[in-house]
Amino acid sequence: MQFDLLLQQLIQLDPTPFVLAIVLGGAIGLEREAHGRPAGLRTHIIVCLAATMLIHASRSMPPNAEGLVDRMVYDPNRLGAGVVTGIGFLGAAAVIRSGDLVRGITTGACVWSVAVLGVVIGQGRYGLAIAATAAMLLVLVAFDRLFSWFTPVIYRRVVVRGPGPGLGSIRDDVSALLREFGIRVQDLSGQVSSNPGPFEVVFHVRCRNRIQAADVLERLSALETVNSVEWKQPLH
Repeated sequence: MQFDLLLQQLIQLDPTPFVLAIVLGGAIGLEREAHGRPAGLRTHIIVCLAATMLIHASRSMPPNAEGLVDRMVYDPNRLGAGVVTGIGFLGAAAVIRSGDLVRGITTGACVWSVAVLGVVIGQGRYGLAIAATAAMLLVLVAFDRLFSWFTPVIYRRVVVRGPGPGLGSIRDDVSALLREFGIRVQDLSGQVSSNPGPFEVVFHVRCRNRIQAADVLERLSALETVNSVEWKQPLH
């Protein structure tokens, strides 16, 4: 008897929202997979499919014999808000930070977005889901190529070490050389062990990402009274 009921439910089940969730969530996930992101094709499909299943089930659930208690517990609006809020942990897990380099923010936003897609598909708004997917793919693909033309501003630390006297002249020489490369010095810090003695001067700089660290280091290391030079990411 239960098997017959289950078979009847499977026959009556509309596969459209689930197929659409796989296709649309997979389209976003495939783009992320192509960029080598940790949350890729399978993750995006599962998130979209799960959100679709939850909202679709809540909308198709009939009221029980005692009233609308079940419908209140499985309110699609409340469930949708819970899905969108709760999926944030997956997005946070995709974000990786190394120094001033942060990766995964776009992937986290994509995971959150496919959860919203699942909610929209579960509500039966198929046209809106397709249009939103097309818009997201446009942003991910076309805008990625557009921003490759720009050179963003980066912040670095140039650490210069020397053996003894001449701290003032080194500061001026290094500052002048950095200006030749279009690098702006924002601040200075450092330490001296004794007078005269070994010194370390840290130039906190701002420049465009087109600057090649190897060229800057080669010119700086050629200066007299300079023992070593380092190009580092800023401290946070």
